[in-house]
Amino acid sequence: MPRFVEIIAAAVLLIITLPLALTALLISALFIGFPPFYSSKRTGRNGVEYTHWKIRSMKSGKETGRVFFESARINLWGRLLRRLHLDELPELYLILAGRMSFVGPRPLPQKLLEGLDTATRETVRPGWSGPAQLWLLRKGKLNKRLQIKLDTHYVNRRSFCYDLKIITATITGVFTSKPADLTPNGSPDRILFGKDPGS
Repeated sequence: MPRFVEIIAAAVLLIITLPLALTALLISALFIGFPPFYSSKRTGRNGVEYTHWKIRSMKSGKETGRVFFESARINLWGRLLRRLHLDELPELYLILAGRMSFVGPRPLPQKLLEGLDTATRETVRPGWSGPAQLWLLRKGKLNKRLQIKLDTHYVNRRSFCYDLKIITATITGVFTSKPADLTPNGSPDRILFGKDPGS
């Protein structure tokens, strides 16, 4: 997608969704934890790390790799924010700032990419949506090797029309798909990521 189109679209969406973002921030601060923003380091274009921002949907605590459903850290309000994808609204700012694109590889921590060939996926910016994100939205499970395969497929095929197709499928999926039946244990990759390196 042309950069000037992303800038205009991200700016317009930031304005339109501001009431939703403020509501989500209030819900997070009151019912989930403070501060209502959650930041983490992710790998972007050319392998450069950047600070990734989301609205907090899980209570503070040790990460165990159970990113979507963890009974000890996520409550009804957190599930609501995730189900409606309101926790992802700060990513519009990252698109505006040039850290992300509307469509691209799913942003991940460098630790999850160790030992894999990430050269192709790192030629483009991480995406708000993409084939891997759609797979996760529909299937609820995604291991890192499938992640790389889907990311590589996108980079090799990407075009303005393909981006529009992915965006349309994402919007349709958010409003029509059933909630994913996700394992509470998370994928093996996520569990490994959450383990204490010293253990």
